[in-house]
Amino acid sequence: MRTIHKFEIHINTEIQTLELPKGSRFLHIEYLMSKRSIFVWYEVSADMTAIKETYKYRVFATGDGIPDHADYLCTAVDQYQPEAYHVYQILD
Repeated sequence: MRTIHKFEIHINTEIQTLELPKGSRFLHIEYLMSKRSIFVWYEVSADMTAIKETYKYRVFATGDGIPDHADYLCTAVDQYQPEAYHVYQILD
């Protein structure tokens, strides 16, 4: 069985990690005004004993340099400020 979970990604320049069940599937990223933050949704295994994997992320602003080992996921836009946040998964 599977389920969908939402996780917060902070708007900063640090690499952030999520521990998710192996084989989790990325679904969506969105900037939520009510929280003034970015959230990512994943479809994950509902098996609480599933083996976990570490997923690494970084948020880039428009014009930032992006390393070659980063894979684009999505852009989240603040509808009330002239800001766009580009979310990349950092690959090893």
